[in-house]
Amino acid sequence: MQSVHRAVANIGAVFTVAAVVAGCGQPASSIPVPTSLPPSPVSLQPNLQRTFGDEFDGPAGAEPDPSRWLTDTGGTGWGNDELQYYTDGDNTYLDGQGHLVIEARAGSDGHTCWYGPCRYTSGKVTTRQSRHVAFVQQYGRFEARIKMPPGAGLWPAFWLLGDNIDSVGHPEAGEIDVVETLGRRNDEVEQHAHGPGLEFGSEFILPLGQSVTDWHTYSIEWSSEMIAWQVDGQTTRTLAKGEAGAGWVFDHPFYILLNLAVGGEWPGPPDSATVFPARMLVDHVRVFR
Repeated sequence: MQSVHRAVANIGAVFTVAAVVAGCGQPASSIPVPTSLPPSPVSLQPNLQRTFGDEFDGPAGAEPDPSRWLTDTGGTGWGNDELQYYTDGDNTYLDGQGHLVIEARAGSDGHTCWYGPCRYTSGKVTTRQSRHVAFVQQYGRFEARIKMPPGAGLWPAFWLLGDNIDSVGHPEAGEIDVVETLGRRNDEVEQHAHGPGLEFGSEFILPLGQSVTDWHTYSIEWSSEMIAWQVDGQTTRTLAKGEAGAGWVFDHPFYILLNLAVGGEWPGPPDSATVFPARMLVDHVRVFR
């Protein structure tokens, strides 16, 4: 997310990147980013091993596996003046068809937010919550296949935070936004990295006729020297350690977050055309190293 709410190296297996960042030597925050897919996908070496994953198989209405996923709760605004209250599991469930559903609903359901009675509830799941750790990893491939909801004011995201965030804070812990979308733009995805003094990334426009409301696989390849973002296996942008300078704080374990925010400083509020309940569907999450 945009704030705390919100050279290839050996990572146990080497990956190669088919596209390099344009504008070498510029500050990371001003590095140009592409707005169309390059022709060649990232090529992984065959010895990467799966270290974590969830296919979200299970009966309709079941909670996501508590040994893998923890819930983050509250209506504090999450540093962005967001409008939703994240509930303790009421808005995150399996649909019985192999998907995790993260559902945003209109209404307070009895919860109080930073601005008064909540206007919306939604869900956030993570692989770490305070001292409870389900999964963290340094380097590798992180991917999820996701179908995003449309509608102004909706802000779904698949992202990573440094597991030292409780001790050093944000942005010192680091943040990697594998994908975020703003519901008012169905042809556009956001991909970012944040560190001290580092605000890297921007929007990526999907190929003509494609929409974030369709299924897409979003991923990163992360090593000690580079982060490469992908959409459907094609590299969309890369960030090299040397270009990030002191903002490179990506050499320690990170954990996974999936959430659907409503409103906030960046996406703005829902409008009269935004339909609730709104659902973010996740087909799988897979991690390799």
